This record gives sequence, structure tokens and C-alpha cells, in this order.
Amino acid sequence: MLDVNNLGGEFKSDLYNLSDNNAVTRFVNNVLNDMDSILTSRQLTELHNVLQKVIQDYSICAEDKLYKDIDYHEVNDYLLKQFFDGKRLAGLSERTLEAYKGYLTYVVNHLKKGFDSLTHEDIQDFFSFLIEVNHSSMVSVDNYRRILNSFYNYCVNNGLLYKNPVLKIGAIKKVKKVKQAFSYEEIIYLRENLRNLRDKAIFELLLSSGMRVGELVSLNHKDLNMAERTVIVHGKGDKEREVFFNELAKVSINRYLESRDDTNPALFVTINRPHTRLGITGVETMLRNVGKRAGVNKVHPHRFRRHFATSMIHKGVHIEQVQKLLGHAEIATTQMYIVNDDDEIKFNHKRYVN
Repeated sequence: MLDVNNLGGEFKSDLYNLSDNNAVTRFVNNVLNDMDSILTSRQLTELHNVLQKVIQDYSICAEDKLYKDIDYHEVNDYLLKQFFDGKRLAGLSERTLEAYKGYLTYVVNHLKKGFDSLTHEDIQDFFSFLIEVNHSSMVSVDNYRRILNSFYNYCVNNGLLYKNPVLKIGAIKKVKKVKQAFSYEEIIYLRENLRNLRDKAIFELLLSSGMRVGELVSLNHKDLNMAERTVIVHGKGDKEREVFFNELAKVSINRYLESRDDTNPALFVTINRPHTRLGITGVETMLRNVGKRAGVNKVHPHRFRRHFATSMIHKGVHIEQVQKLLGHAEIATTQMYIVNDDDEIKFNHKRYVN
């Protein structure tokens, strides 16, 4: 690392004549240090001269002065509020914001510092703790990295903080696991273990529409067009899109609605009175229990979306159409949902290659 104190003669004296302000000195020193491995001594001297000339027109304050004499808990609360307010306006759901809050508060509670004073080394030490002590998966560690990076980028871009200490930390390498769609046999086993009309309707609607669980639980009776087998759902960012369901889902929904004796406008309600709107946790718990009874692992709402996407592609539906059905903003997201198993690849090879 370049040491300004070891620079000789005129260069060193010029640096300290630049300003008595320690912030200015640190700024110049940091720039020269960062460029030390790239520039020659002559080029470093030229860079210093340029900085000395340009910086006269600017005022630099030390980054540690931004929230001086404020308790770090108050700083953290303020920054989190600004971040969540901004992300809420950008359309992030409350469920996502709660997840972000859990990650971010765990970081500062563990490090016992304010977001404004966390360094690159602090973040790296925290990641090491997650891996070596908590035995967290690489996926979990990378989630922390992504959320911290999003938080700091927002704060820097909105003038709340000076720098992002996560910026130079790349994506955490992780073993890529193939997330499987359901097999034909698993679908049969699951259907055999659905215990009531409501659960059958939920199962068939998720399976044939590919909608998100949050979209499913927000549906009302009036949202469905049973004649056309379509429904308008409100996706992420409150974006509307039309999704479709099959005849089996239509029959299952009709039978369920005919069995209801309540007046709740929600499409799916709790089994027990007073029959309130069914929530995401209720659907997740129901599907998990069905999976246990059927002997099928990892039965959760998101797997139905993956199964839907994979089935559509295998049946010849173009990926752009699958993207639209799933409500993805980017086609790269849709590609992550699609599973190509070895049998499918082998079948298509025999089909198209002589």
C-alpha cells in the first residue's frame, strides 16, 4: 500500500499544504493508495497535482462526521425507515420488507455498530461468522450480501451515507442445486392426500395457473371468470395480469364454493368459523402437511410455479409466453424456474436429431 509519509520532497509537502483538513488529506491519500498498483510514480505525481488543483473548488467533510454524537441505534432506525419508505414506494410487498428488516437488523445487532460506521472488514467478518459459527448455507450468506448491497446502494444514492462497504464483495459462490418440478407420480400421491374441497381447489388452481401464493390468497369470488376460466391477479408492484386455469381447477373451485355457507368475499377462507380469509402461512402449512401424508418432500407454493413453468416449456409453449403467464419482469427469472431433466433431454434429442 502506498504510504504518503514515504513520498519524498515536494510531493509530500504539497500534499500537506493542500489543506489542514484531515478529511481532505484522507481523501487524497485514499485515491493515491487505490491507484498505486495501476500508475507509475510519475503518473501518481501527475494525479496528485490534478487533485490539488481541482479540490480547491470543493469542500470535503469526513464521513464519520455525518451522524456525529448520535446514538447508533437512532442512526440505524432512521436509515432503515428511509430505506423501507423508499422501497415501499417502489412497490415491494410488506412481506418482502419484513424479510429485509430481519436480515438487516440481525447484522447490526450482531456487530453492535451503526450502518454508517460498518466497514468492508466488518462485513467480511460477519460473513465468516455466518459460515464458520452459524454454519449458514452459501445461499443464506449471499442473501445477506444482496440485501446489504441493496440497502447501502439506496442510502448512498439518496445522500444518506457516503459509501457502500459491500460494493467490493462479489457474489458468494454456492453449489447450484437443481430445484425439481413435481413428477407425475408425486402429483397423484398429493391429490390422494387432499382432505377437503378447499384444499383440492387450491391445489388444482396453483398447479394449472402458476400464480404466486400471495396472489392466490388475495383473490375474491368476483375476480374469477368461470366461463372463460380466467382470473385477474395483482402481482408484485401491484401489477395486474390475466392468468388461466384448467377444467379440473374450475370443477374443484365450483364444488368448494357450493359447499360454503359464509358470506366472506374471499375466494379461500379458513375451515373453522368465523371463516376469515386464508393467509399465505395457512396455504404453506396445508401443502406441507399434504406432502408429509403423501411422502413427497418439499411441497410448497413456489414449487407449483416451477412445475407450471417446466410443464409449459416441455409442452412447447414459448418462453416469452411463460414469462408473461408467471408475471416476470425479466426473462432470466423465468429461465431459472425451468427444469430440464435428463429423460426430457434424451427424448428431445431422439425426436429432433437423426
